[in-house]
Order: sequence, then C-alpha cells, then structure tokens
Amino acid sequence: MSRNSTILVVDDDARNARLMESILKASGYSVMSAYDGDEALDKIAREHPDAVLLDVMMPRMSGFEVCRRLRDQYETRLLPVIMITALNALEEKVQALELGADDFLTKPVNRVELLAKLRSILRVKALHDEVEGTRRQLEVKNRELVRMEELREKLVQMVVHDLKNPLSGIVGNLQLLEIQGPGLPAQAFRQILSRTQESARQLTSMILNILDVARMEEEKLTPQLERLRPETLVEDCVRQGKGLAEKAGVELSARLDVPIPPLDADPGLLRRVLANLLTNALKHTPAGGRIEVGVGAHALGVRFWIRDDGEGIPAGLLPRVFDKFVTGASDPAQQGFEGGTGLGLTFCKMAVEAHGGTIHAESEEGRGSLFWFVLPGPGSEARGEEAAPSDSLTC
Repeated sequence: MSRNSTILVVDDDARNARLMESILKASGYSVMSAYDGDEALDKIAREHPDAVLLDVMMPRMSGFEVCRRLRDQYETRLLPVIMITALNALEEKVQALELGADDFLTKPVNRVELLAKLRSILRVKALHDEVEGTRRQLEVKNRELVRMEELREKLVQMVVHDLKNPLSGIVGNLQLLEIQGPGLPAQAFRQILSRTQESARQLTSMILNILDVARMEEEKLTPQLERLRPETLVEDCVRQGKGLAEKAGVELSARLDVPIPPLDADPGLLRRVLANLLTNALKHTPAGGRIEVGVGAHALGVRFWIRDDGEGIPAGLLPRVFDKFVTGASDPAQQGFEGGTGLGLTFCKMAVEAHGGTIHAESEEGRGSLFWFVLPGPGSEARGEEAAPSDSLTC
C-alpha cells in the first residue's frame, strides 16, 4: 500500500521538509513538497496526494488555515491530514483536531511515530475509498434500476396498447357479425372475416415475437433444422403478402436468382423472419411503391433480401434498427420506424444469428430500404462482413 501512496510534505523550513522526505522515501512512499500554504493548496488540487504532512507555523498562510480550506472543499474534505506542531503546544494540538486534522506530530518528528501514524490514516483512507467506491457503484446501479423500471412501465403500456388494437378489431368484427345476423351478403361476410383473420394474425405475430425474443435471450429456443428449398420460403412469403400489398396499393414481387442451393434451417422461424421484414416494408411503402422479396446463392450459403422504395430509415436510427424496443421515437410509447413493440426486427436478428447467419440493413430517407441476411449452406458458416446484393438499393 505504501508504494502506491503519495505524500505531500508542507513545511516552510527546507531542512525539516528534506528530513521527512528522506524518511518517507526510504519507506517506499512517493513524496512531494510544498513550502507555503498557497503552494500546498495548488499541488493538492493538481496532484491529488493520498495524505498531507502539514506544518502549523508558516508565514502568510498557517497550517491551520490550509486545513480549514481543505475541510471546506467537498473534494478534499476527507483528505488525511497530519499536523506538525511545536513540542508541548497543547492549544495547537486541540485547534488542529477541531479544524479536522486526523492526527498530529510534535517536533522534532520521530521516525517510528511518523510512519506508524501515516500507515494508520492511510488504512482508514483505503477503507473509506473502498466504501465510497461501493457507494458509487450502488448509486449507478440504483439509477439504472430506476431507469429500467421507468422503461418497463412505458413498454408495458406500449405492448398493451399495441395488442389492444388488433384485439379491438377482432371484437368489433364479431360484434358486427352478431348485429348483422345471417342476412349479411356473402361478399360483406367475406370482407369482415378477412379483416378478422388479419387482426388475429397481427395479434399472434406480436405475441410470438415477445415470447420468442425472451426464449432466445434465455437460450431456450433453438432452430429445428430440416433440409428445405429457399425459393419455396420466398414464394410462400409473397403469396401470403399479396392481399395486404394489394390493399395498400403496393406492387409485390418475388425474385429467384437460380440456381439456389438447399438449406438446413427451421422453416417456421425463417417464414416469420421474412413475414416480419415484409410487414415492415409494407408499413413504410406508400401506395404506388414496389417491394421485392428475393433469394439467391452466396459464397457462404444463401442470401435472402427484401427491398422497398418507401420512406426509408432515418440515418440516426439505422445502426439501431435491430436493437430491442427501438421504435425510432424518443418516447417508447410512440410509434417510430418499426412501429408496434419494437421487437419484430430484434426477433429477425436473433433468429438469423441462431442459424449461424448475419443480417444487415441499408437505407436512405425518401429512397427506400434493403434488409438482407445470409444463412450458411450445409457444412458452411457465414462469417464476417458479406457484400450486399450487387444491385442493392436504388438509392
């Protein structure tokens, strides 16, 4: 401990200062010296010594005044100070203790007494520093807990709000069927049924994202691999999204860059990845826009992509689009880029990485977005930074 401690010796008598310096250096301490009160305060502010040996009787500014100023400042209120007083100067010793000195020595200074008292106050300082460090850590953790609790409350409100929307749609459509009765025209019945099914699909997707992200974080969800044809996943995704695309006035197409190698993957998870990415593209592509869902061979396996010419992603949000609960708004209760719970893209990232793959996003505001991911083919692994599709963004 002594070799890591720096002691400031303050004495206007250079001989006394040199004597204490030699004692301290011989015992392994680092030593600084000051020869008046102003110099002492300046060195304490700049160098932050571990303890101060402070002579009482000095010109211009006494040791008492230096000690008082140290105790009046928050940064130095607990700095260990040993006052050095004249022999039998009882009043000086009492005053030193009243001003906050930790201990005192009398002149001529005894080497053994000096080192013993110095070790004692440094032990106390080390314990205090440890307690102070623990206190600060607890304060940081407490602030983090408060922040997380506030975020949790906002997220609960957000999740409840978002789940309520499709649920309200289901309830409203069922009430409409109940009111209209069996006399409802077939076309109107089909429209109500279609809206009900879409609300149910949205509700199911939200709930699955919440559950699966939690299970993946706990490493309780692993892909159930089977050999499959990647183009089938893309064709299914486009076929299932056609209705929503037509309703939104968006042109949706598939692109298959054949030949495409087979893939060992979990078809259920990959279908949901593509569905999440397509839903995201549909939310942010205006009527008259285009969305392409594609797949092709890649040097490391198979590459899937979804490209749109919609509103794009704000530059500040792009690096965080896959982060948990990121919606693009400062208030988590507000909808942002992704909308909803902010878990759809997080699920996509975790599901792709669970397969040993990587996922990426490119975008420019007002000119569209490109989401693409690479999965390793049988016997290979996707590593590093892959190149984007050669004809990537039109932006």
